[in-house]
Amino acid sequence: MQTFNLEYISNNQLESFVKSNNLADSNDILIQIYTAQNNKTFISNLLTSILKLIPNAKIIGSTTCGEISSRGALVNSTIISFSLFSNTTITTSLSELSTDSFTLGQNILKSFENYANEELKLLITFIDGLHSNGEDYLNGITSINENIIVSGGMAGDNSQFSETFVFTESKIINNGAVAAAFYNKNLNVYTSYSFNWETIGHTHVVTKSIKNRIYTIDHMSAVDFYKYYLSEDIGNLLPSIGIEFPLVMMKNGVKIARAVTSTHDDGSLSFAGNIPENSIIQFGYGDVKMIIDKGLDNVKRIVEHPIETIFIFSCMARHSLLKDDVNLEILPLKEIAPISGFFTYGEFFHKCNAKKCTNQLLNETMTIVAISENDNKIEKIDENIFFKNKAQEHTIELHRTQALSSLVKRTTEELEKSNRLLEHKIYKANEDYKIQEETLQILKTNAQIGDMLEMIIHQWRQPLSAITTVASSMQIYNEIGTLTDKIINQSLENILSYANNINTTIEDFRDLFSRDSHNNLSTFSTVITKSLTISNPLINNYNVKIIKEIIDDPTIFIPTGLMMQVVINIIKNAIDILVEKNIDNPTIKFKTIIKHDKLVVKIMDNAGGIPEDVLPYIFDKNFTTKGNDHGTGIGLDMSKIIMKTKIGGSLSASNQGNWAVFKIKIPLKS
Repeated sequence: MQTFNLEYISNNQLESFVKSNNLADSNDILIQIYTAQNNKTFISNLLTSILKLIPNAKIIGSTTCGEISSRGALVNSTIISFSLFSNTTITTSLSELSTDSFTLGQNILKSFENYANEELKLLITFIDGLHSNGEDYLNGITSINENIIVSGGMAGDNSQFSETFVFTESKIINNGAVAAAFYNKNLNVYTSYSFNWETIGHTHVVTKSIKNRIYTIDHMSAVDFYKYYLSEDIGNLLPSIGIEFPLVMMKNGVKIARAVTSTHDDGSLSFAGNIPENSIIQFGYGDVKMIIDKGLDNVKRIVEHPIETIFIFSCMARHSLLKDDVNLEILPLKEIAPISGFFTYGEFFHKCNAKKCTNQLLNETMTIVAISENDNKIEKIDENIFFKNKAQEHTIELHRTQALSSLVKRTTEELEKSNRLLEHKIYKANEDYKIQEETLQILKTNAQIGDMLEMIIHQWRQPLSAITTVASSMQIYNEIGTLTDKIINQSLENILSYANNINTTIEDFRDLFSRDSHNNLSTFSTVITKSLTISNPLINNYNVKIIKEIIDDPTIFIPTGLMMQVVINIIKNAIDILVEKNIDNPTIKFKTIIKHDKLVVKIMDNAGGIPEDVLPYIFDKNFTTKGNDHGTGIGLDMSKIIMKTKIGGSLSASNQGNWAVFKIKIPLKS
């Protein structure tokens, strides 16, 4: 293959160039046009002139933000690249944006014959730079054929952000895509890119976005965000200044920059590619020295491959940043093969790894696609020739310096403030945590004491009332002269029975509040009976039915008081939820059985079970669902700890149909 590049000036010059290079009768010829003339009439006239000279020409073209030729980076020019092929078939196609950019990508690929055939090796494509979403467009292509190599970029309009054009030999459009397909499975294609943009400042969060349109960053409108960090005056230069200060995020382990392409009245900004909501982003800025120093890397990599022509699609921000020094990374490439291309609003890059191939939209990068129809590699070259005319240090214009200065100042202030606030918050959080822990423990203790006192009052009220009634009756019998020995003996017997009931209750409460956590001999049925005695007022008040299935009831060594606390807590939680849900025939069931050398105790209630979203957390510290879900949660964490550390057993919860089941397991010691 051969490539001839022309910096177009006139039709006469064009005609002379075509004749001198014998291009008129070429069949498999691709012509690429990169023009700063953002004028539909100019483009139409140029297409007519070319087709008159080369009727069989396949043409794709784009408006630009700068052009690239053997003279380096240009402005306000028109570069025409003529590529002649021997073994490669070239076809072109055009598709206008009708629904969305993803569909546009699918449509442009489907417009070519045999689009899934391995003969289709490369697609060079240009899309408008303002209406289409470059990332969605590439995803559309990849959804059909992920192996096809895609290169090219988004059209520019000299940083006016008003209207861009792409075109083929048959039509010019301002809203859609054009492409040239290369059919030759043996075509050597090499792609590479250079980024070297740095990030600055702390990270920010995209708090609202839809695809490539960002509404808020850190809950600040996207426009206000730029104005805040780059200063009000610089922010007013959006979207152009946004090209030089893109947002950078990590994607698949690679830094990806996204440049602003347009502003909206609601304070949102559109970018060349998608930035998902909740993305972590930083400002990017161009490190001139690093970009220049890395300029030779592409050359070193390229010479390892067969190369006959090189097309360059570079971000307009690199041209804006580097000025004439942009040639230090472009011109070394012309020593390898003819070069041409343009400065874009977004660059397309094909990358493969061990798992898959992807076509990515990049910003702030220089991408290249180098092709050859033969397998001949270039001879070793002297690297020194590339930088023998290295320019003096690049002078950055005033507005960029102002923006960078403001960005650094704002970021530094925020980092210092954040550090001070963080230190204060850590100290305060530690103090608050201590206070909360102490307060919570007091509240828990007070709540438990209050509950117990309430139960004691209920337990004692009935026998005390009965004793008072008996004593009053004896007094009445005595006053009317009918008090007999039989009445006295029966009354005293009743008083002693009631007093014994009170005494039993006192003993049960004393066991409950005992500080002695040593084990003593008991049966679990005794623990249940004592716990029910204390809980009896609540049980009676809410007409809760108690069922006991004591299948196995061995004598075991346990701290009775602690075990009662666990059981009473489960009973009280069960009653709470039975009452809250107004369950018909509220029931609490106890079942004991020996399994695998362990006493298994199930305490169940028919309140409908524990909600599945709550179940994993009911034993978490301080967890509570009172008023909404199952039980108060107070004490369940401590109950689990008591079972594990004081009793050597376990406490778990599950659902069994309509029943919530709390399962206690206590190892049986031989």
